[in-house]
Amino acid sequence: MRYPSRMIDESLMAKVISLSPADRLELIGAVWDTLPHNDLPVTDAEKTLLDVRLADAEENPNDESPWSDVKVRLERLFR
Repeated sequence: MRYPSRMIDESLMAKVISLSPADRLELIGAVWDTLPHNDLPVTDAEKTLLDVRLADAEENPNDESPWSDVKVRLERLFR
């Protein structure tokens, strides 16, 4: 299998593909965390949306659900 990017070594991709889905997701997160915040691809529209959502969360703190509740709802939804 070939990948369009010439920046990624094929042997590295073979190692990545050999990982379990959970391990690949963990790797994605670890690589993402290495990016400086100013290099993250966020559009002005996304920044505005994030600002609106943050303001709403601050104004309505009791509207939030803990991750454990959200996770249970999602697991039920996708069974």
